[in-house]
Amino acid sequence: MNNPFIHLRSLSSYSLSESSLKIRDLVNLAKKNEMPAIAITDNNNMFGVFEFSKECVKNNIQPIIGTSINYLDIIINNKIAQITLLVKNETGYRNLLELSSISHLNEEKNIGINLSNLKEFSEGLFCYIGGEYNPLLLLNKENRKKEIFNFIEIFKNLFKKNFLFEIQRINDQNINNFEKEFIKLSKEFDIPLIGSNNIKYANKDDFAAHDALLCIAQKTTISSTQRNISNEEIYFKSSEEMYQNFRDIPEIFKNNLNVSLSCSYFPTSNKPQLPEFKNDLNLSAEDFLIKSSKQGLEKKISQLNVKIKKTYCDRLDYENEIIIRMGFAGYFLIVADFVNWAKFQSIPVGPGRGSGAGSLVAWSLGITDLDPLKYDLLFERFLNPERISMPDFDIDFCQTRRDEVIEYVNKKYGTDCVAHIITFGTLASRAAVRDIGRVLEVPYGEVDSFAKLIPFNPSNPLSLSESIKSEKTLQERISSDERISNIIDVSLKIEGTHRHASTHAAGVVIGHEKLSKVVPLYKDQNTNTNATQFSMKFVEEAGLVKFDFLGLTTLSIIDECTKFIKIEYKNFSISNIPLNDHKTYNQLSKGDTVGIFQLESNGMGSVLRQLQPDKFEEIIAVVALFRPGPMDNIPSFCNRKHGREEIDYIHLLLKDVLKETYGIIVYQEQVMKIAQILSNYSLGEADLLRRAMGKKIQKEMDLQKSRFIDGAIENNLSRKEASKIFDLVDKFAGYGFNKSHAAAYALIAYQTAYLKANFPHEFITATLNYSIDRTDKIILLKQEIQRLNISFLKPDINYSNSLFSLENVNNIKCIRFGLGAIKGVGIKSIGSMIKERDTNGKFKNIIDFMSRVNSDVINKRQLEKLIQAGAFDSIEPNRSKLFLNVPRFVDLFSNKKINEQSLLFEETEISFDDKNLFQQTSNKWNNLETLSNELEVIGFYFSDHPLNYFPEKFFEIENINSFNKIMINNMNSARLAGSVLDIKERSNKDGKKYAFLTISEKECQYELTIFSENLSRYRSILKEGNILIFDIDIINNSGDYRYIIKKVSLLENKFRSKKMKFSIYSSADSLVNIKNEVFGENTKDLNNIDVFINIDDKLVSFDFSKYNIKSYKALDDLKNSKKIDYSIEIT
Repeated sequence: MNNPFIHLRSLSSYSLSESSLKIRDLVNLAKKNEMPAIAITDNNNMFGVFEFSKECVKNNIQPIIGTSINYLDIIINNKIAQITLLVKNETGYRNLLELSSISHLNEEKNIGINLSNLKEFSEGLFCYIGGEYNPLLLLNKENRKKEIFNFIEIFKNLFKKNFLFEIQRINDQNINNFEKEFIKLSKEFDIPLIGSNNIKYANKDDFAAHDALLCIAQKTTISSTQRNISNEEIYFKSSEEMYQNFRDIPEIFKNNLNVSLSCSYFPTSNKPQLPEFKNDLNLSAEDFLIKSSKQGLEKKISQLNVKIKKTYCDRLDYENEIIIRMGFAGYFLIVADFVNWAKFQSIPVGPGRGSGAGSLVAWSLGITDLDPLKYDLLFERFLNPERISMPDFDIDFCQTRRDEVIEYVNKKYGTDCVAHIITFGTLASRAAVRDIGRVLEVPYGEVDSFAKLIPFNPSNPLSLSESIKSEKTLQERISSDERISNIIDVSLKIEGTHRHASTHAAGVVIGHEKLSKVVPLYKDQNTNTNATQFSMKFVEEAGLVKFDFLGLTTLSIIDECTKFIKIEYKNFSISNIPLNDHKTYNQLSKGDTVGIFQLESNGMGSVLRQLQPDKFEEIIAVVALFRPGPMDNIPSFCNRKHGREEIDYIHLLLKDVLKETYGIIVYQEQVMKIAQILSNYSLGEADLLRRAMGKKIQKEMDLQKSRFIDGAIENNLSRKEASKIFDLVDKFAGYGFNKSHAAAYALIAYQTAYLKANFPHEFITATLNYSIDRTDKIILLKQEIQRLNISFLKPDINYSNSLFSLENVNNIKCIRFGLGAIKGVGIKSIGSMIKERDTNGKFKNIIDFMSRVNSDVINKRQLEKLIQAGAFDSIEPNRSKLFLNVPRFVDLFSNKKINEQSLLFEETEISFDDKNLFQQTSNKWNNLETLSNELEVIGFYFSDHPLNYFPEKFFEIENINSFNKIMINNMNSARLAGSVLDIKERSNKDGKKYAFLTISEKECQYELTIFSENLSRYRSILKEGNILIFDIDIINNSGDYRYIIKKVSLLENKFRSKKMKFSIYSSADSLVNIKNEVFGENTKDLNNIDVFINIDDKLVSFDFSKYNIKSYKALDDLKNSKKIDYSIEIT
């Protein structure tokens, strides 16, 4: 063996769920085996070729770029033939991009290409055929000799000497049986032979893991006989193994080597290429930028009545000069064009995002809405002439209308030049364990309980091996359970492999030419949108410019709220609200931030209560500070504001820079200004200093410190003082936040706070409508509705719309529950029903409803859910009777039966009381059944509360408090009772579980926290809908309250375990009136009941033990109305 073997067919994990080889591992195997070159030939895609090229170059290996593509002209017995193409030169690479793009964008039902495509794009490519999908093998099985000869002639004429036959010896019977004929054909037609091993996994002992991966893809188990099984030969074989494999065909080794020597081209990083921006004036991009930005600035200045006009004009000229010098005029114009188009179409656009809000040019062009000079935002933080990099505007659009903007861009630049960016889902550690557990047929419960022990931290994910090393519990389970050990062995080998492809929701590229000349394209089957085959990182390295069209639901909420407000206040505009509104700051100072953008968390509410903000700049600071690290400065920030701590400006020269943040360095822009003022940095240099401080690279930091000190000495600071200031600034700079981003998001936060403070009905309604499929959010907002004392009206088929709506009842503004929020109903179906109601009037009764609404609009399940929610109460109060007759309704009024029944309906009006048509013997749901049904479909109770069906005196005896009472009395511990509405489980950094429980009381909702040990202990009863007693500890951290569960018990069990004696005091007249309301015949009730009646000023007792109390709610209502009194004694 003189030369190493060159593998010309290898599949990476980008051949989704087909190969377990990650690109880095594939290249490392080539390096380990001293192979100077290797090919990538993923099936029907080029997803990984850029990453592969870079990894190969890094390891001094020649990358050979290729792909296997379906050949749609030959499909036999549902098996599609494949050809494999390898890139020889740049022309070949460009042609492969086109062919791979065509294979995905064609109008065929299958991915692939045909001969006409190859004729157009064959230059510069090797083409070889072989393996399982060899076109000749498929044709030979059908004995189609003439087509075999025809195929060879066509491809030989097309590719000349670049057409090759590939021999695989991988113990595949079909391939083996055809080999002799295949070699014979190669000699007959003078086609060179190459050899491959169809590599799909790394080592021989990885067979089981690869086989399991195929099971995952096929959604089957390892024991299934009806599945594709892996092959024990298709691992990465050494040169020795391959020479042994093909020792009888020595020409293969020479041909493989010659092919690799001929494949000299691979993609490398390119400078970004912007599309040309055309304008009606036929000006250059540079001239048009200057003209447009000056016009925009003039308009802004006149609107805002700016006095110091020269400052703005000078800043504009300075920014334009840098933008043009760096070649980014077109970029600003492109972004301004689609942003202003969106605004003209009344599509809400965010005020800015990221550092782009620091540009005056962007503000003048209408890209951003914040005056950067007013808020001291720096352009160099966005675009630094001393650090050449693409500017990056992240634009927030209304979530529901963002696609309109992308469609506009498609039309303007052409669909060939615009695409979304692909993303890849990988098999994460938990998913790998669960999937392999299913494949190996280990019971799901056991696998799931183990998987939940694996730490889950999306912001800093651990690999499976790292998790095992850090978690003793995992180690113990693995060592004690052989099945779990087997799962881990396999999972470790497939973790991180690519599982599926989808598209980046926001990332869009706009090309300067047809995109398929730069990157391969892909069609997302779920959205039918064009996407790049390269992920974001490699799209940019290929020279394309990314534009972010981000969807922000809050903008949609603001827009909808504004529409509600304009019904009463026609001239209202969110852009004209004052930034000094007292009601808004008063609300924020109370920490009432439910629904407020960026400020909604409990922690943020606590910060706002401490800070008591009274100006917009403090909202900016809070947005910047409320993050790990900077949060440590929050107490000092608040104390300095309120005079409880002395303000230290570090140096007198820095007072103006640090005044708005009370001497604390909060923003990256402040770091830059400090360097400018103290050490004579340009702002471009200062941005480099900021980046160095963020990265903490010691060599760079030493150079920067020396530069900082020398500059400070020139400004009469001592070396010691300058060194001390540098170290202090460095400490804060690591946590410093981008002020431009904080200011833009603070503006949205303030806008939502203003709307809530001044238009609470409209704001809550709009917020509900954008949470309509999130019951947990609706539950939270329901609590806020109660707190704000807003009337919340139940769902009603005669008054509710699909969405939540505003309604006036007796001149009182109310919020009406939207029918689309009922679980299992659906907005589309309800929309059709409401259209019928609005056209032909309200529904008179259930028969009228059923006869007017088609069964294909409201089906059986939806009808049941509407009944459970009480939506028919206004036309038929007996929910149980309605529910019982749902099958009859569906049968009687279905489209199939309507014609058959029409004769029956013509003469007589149908009545729901007709016992011949409908069941009449339904037992009416009791109160708890009614409430349980409401909870099931709405997520909370509407008509009543289950706690009302336990006597109030019992809560007194058991020392069970209301949540409002413990808040008033400032207690350290308490006992509460309520119904569980929602449970949110979380894991801490150690992987231990804890949970937040939303609990419903009669008058309010609140949140409790339960930690790992108690969560495990009480998990069996911690279920949504259960009515529980909680013993809690109350932790007060500077007004930030936390309620920690110590013990949990079932209220019903506690109540039933007590034997009680009821003493009821009543007048004779009252007793006669209330007897049937309160008392029922005793069955199993062990409680004693004595009734005392005042007769002639004497209490006469009656033994009512043969009765039970059938309604404690009625008992309490009578007591509260002073018609009776009662007491309870535990016996």
